[in-house]
Amino acid sequence: MKRGWFGPKLIGWGASPASWEGWVATLVFVIALIGVSLLFRGDTAIAWIARGAVLAAYLAVIALTFSSSARSHL
Repeated sequence: MKRGWFGPKLIGWGASPASWEGWVATLVFVIALIGVSLLFRGDTAIAWIARGAVLAAYLAVIALTFSSSARSHL
């Protein structure tokens, strides 16, 4: 049986990386977040598109976290 990328936190609400894939997903997201925030400053249309892409990635990471941690409880 394959282990989930994220598992429940021992204390508090949420999930944390439980495998190397979870750590890679978290690291890639943080690097992308920092990169977008440094590259796209200001109030231009491209900056807002980049912010929307970061928001979409953030929601994808949340969905992956919940689906992966829910699978590990089965």
